[in-house]
Amino acid sequence: MSRPAAEIPIPSLPARIRNRRIQLGLTGGELAERAGISTSYVSLIETGAKVPDAEVAAGLARALGDDEALYRAWARAARLGLDDLVLLRELERVARTPAYSSLVESGQELPPSGASAAGTGEEAEGVDLSARLRDVASRLMPERSAGGLRPDVVGIPVLAEGADPGGPASRAGIVKDWLFLDRRLIGKDDPRHLFAYEVTADAMKHLGGLAAPGDRIVFRQGGAVAPDRICAVRTGAGIVIARVLLRGEVLLLLPGAGGSDFDTVAARDPETRSTTVAGTHVLLIRH
Repeated sequence: MSRPAAEIPIPSLPARIRNRRIQLGLTGGELAERAGISTSYVSLIETGAKVPDAEVAAGLARALGDDEALYRAWARAARLGLDDLVLLRELERVARTPAYSSLVESGQELPPSGASAAGTGEEAEGVDLSARLRDVASRLMPERSAGGLRPDVVGIPVLAEGADPGGPASRAGIVKDWLFLDRRLIGKDDPRHLFAYEVTADAMKHLGGLAAPGDRIVFRQGGAVAPDRICAVRTGAGIVIARVLLRGEVLLLLPGAGGSDFDTVAARDPETRSTTVAGTHVLLIRH
């Protein structure tokens, strides 16, 4: 009888993160600062109360000087559904090897990607298991490219904060990550006309009460301005994400909950307005 995905054991990411942090002499707050997340979130991850998404997991790996590919694999494996149980079981067969689980959870250095299996029996086994785990991880979800996806999955570029989506030719160098979604979530929108941003602490000036840091907002290019719709607006300082009101020849960028300061962007004619609004909100993905 098949076990639910949640019951299939894989090496403990919380244990590894905690042990690596301690080995590096870092406090929870210091790790949080390095990874760009809150101290409380680090605590929840280390106790196993929360499973980070792949990007947060990769950020923790970088902060700890650890293997990003494996952190992404563990984060994704913990979130997989029934459609991916075959791969998840393969991941289990690799990861439940006692020697490898012990190596992973200990916080010791892992064999690098592409390492040779030459060496002692234990070293060769570690290299072989790492290679197999990375192979399974690469088939669980593409890492950085929207190419080769299943037909029911779409890839949406997550742009760097303030970066202008422009056209497809201008996206090189400004795509910080990819968001992979079930096609049904975007309705009839053409994925080629979609882009996303991750909400930052600075963005909360306009998004307080609507979103939280770490959330991701998907936009379609263009669209009409409405007070209940989050827009990506071109300003002199780059793209700003906010709800927008049109007042005469000015676009008002509304403050978030508890705020009182309105920013303004000139929009003297319909043509200027259409180019000033780079995109309108389609979907909010909670962190």
